[in-house]
Amino acid sequence: MSQTLEKLHGIDRESRHLEKALAVLRWDQETYLPEKGVQERSEQLALLEGIAHQRLTSPETGRLLSELGCTRENPGGDEALPALERDFLKNLRRNYDRAVMLPGDFVSEAARAEGLSQAAWVNARRDNDFSVFLPHLVKMLDFARQKAVYWGWQDNPYDGLLDIYEPGMGADAIAAVFTPLSQRLSALLEKIASRPKPDNSFLAQHFDLEGQACFSHDMLKRLGFDTLRGRLDVSAHPFTTILGSDDVRITTRYMPRQVLSSIFATIHEAGHAFYEMDFPQEIRGTCLADGASMGIHESQSRLWENVIGRSRHFWEGMFPALSSYFPAALTGITVDDFYRAINLAGPSLIRIEADEVSYSLHVVLRFELERDLLSGRLDPARLPDAWRKKMKDLVGVEPETDSQGALQDVHWSMGAFGYFPSYALGNLYGLEFWGKLKADIPAVDDLIAAGNFAPIRHWLRDTIYVWGRRLDPPALLKAVTGKTLSPEPFLAYIDAKYTDIYSL
Repeated sequence: MSQTLEKLHGIDRESRHLEKALAVLRWDQETYLPEKGVQERSEQLALLEGIAHQRLTSPETGRLLSELGCTRENPGGDEALPALERDFLKNLRRNYDRAVMLPGDFVSEAARAEGLSQAAWVNARRDNDFSVFLPHLVKMLDFARQKAVYWGWQDNPYDGLLDIYEPGMGADAIAAVFTPLSQRLSALLEKIASRPKPDNSFLAQHFDLEGQACFSHDMLKRLGFDTLRGRLDVSAHPFTTILGSDDVRITTRYMPRQVLSSIFATIHEAGHAFYEMDFPQEIRGTCLADGASMGIHESQSRLWENVIGRSRHFWEGMFPALSSYFPAALTGITVDDFYRAINLAGPSLIRIEADEVSYSLHVVLRFELERDLLSGRLDPARLPDAWRKKMKDLVGVEPETDSQGALQDVHWSMGAFGYFPSYALGNLYGLEFWGKLKADIPAVDDLIAAGNFAPIRHWLRDTIYVWGRRLDPPALLKAVTGKTLSPEPFLAYIDAKYTDIYSL
């Protein structure tokens, strides 16, 4: 069995190396690729995707899995194997089953289309021209539906795509959580609208782009981001990509009159990076070195960005540094002024710049739209109109341009249908984890104010990151907190925070 296991680990390592090589090309496309290099880059991606697919789905992989008793019905294999190896087999089997059901030419063609689609989205967003992106959206929807059908989800392809990101949670289960969540958040927004708004006019001033970049790098250093194992760059849409266990890339974006955009995008992506950087040595480089789900991954980025990064305690320690980079813009502004301004709540157009109250409503909107797109109930050509209507109904504002609406996110250009619910689920997971962290580290607020983030990093590493993908989300949540998923901890946190800020 040990020889068979070693061969499977070798196949898995090769798959990971090919995956990281693809990630390098995609990272470069989002950051430094010249505009005219898109066509050739798409061909490169298609070739590598095809090679990676062939290697994982080779008859040898299936034979080796079978030798260890690893089947779809018994993915953990022989019970005599160590627990870690059984978890490895379970995840490798899942990856193998998904891959082997997809024809190789389909995988290559989808990768080629994705590269062109992302480039078209960048141009369409820049020029505010949805028609440029529409044919690519139609093609990506078609590939997504085909993929779900290959996997056996003919009756409900959207559930098959959701299963990629949040295993076991179909559209009905997500809607059951999102319905009460959106109702409570909408009601809170109405209460907030009746109260005087904190003054945030000073944030509309010009904030030098070089100063923003210097502060972002300074802030990452204070948080504990290891620049020998990762780097920060710029892209149209902030993201994190994993090029290796010791090569984690994050991006942000800088806009002269939207300084908060770069600050919170940087903290958000750092949260993803910390998860990836702190997997235990025993699972690094394997298929277990991944988040339990995208919702769990988002719980880490949302926890760092909002629960920590938008707290008064965080800015007690960080505001002097920010003021040193922008003395003219922040002269006379107190920590409390800044805290209240960055937590201004109300209807907004852009998801990644939304406040904590309205953010999940942006996610519900996307969930409902992509569910309708995949089912065929919504014609892709009507997406901008449907987007505007749902924004008005759910969030209370209506975008004037498609760049502020249906073109604002990169996800659908990548074919990542089913990803969006993870953001709101991440809010819920994050607050459940935070409750346990505060119980274990009662002085956590004082540590944050002092700029001592190491105890938080260590707690997250030892209680969440240590599991990698060994546990599914419900099992991980139970292991860490002893509880099941509920929106109540998040809603209690939001109610308490905004009752204080707005004197509700």
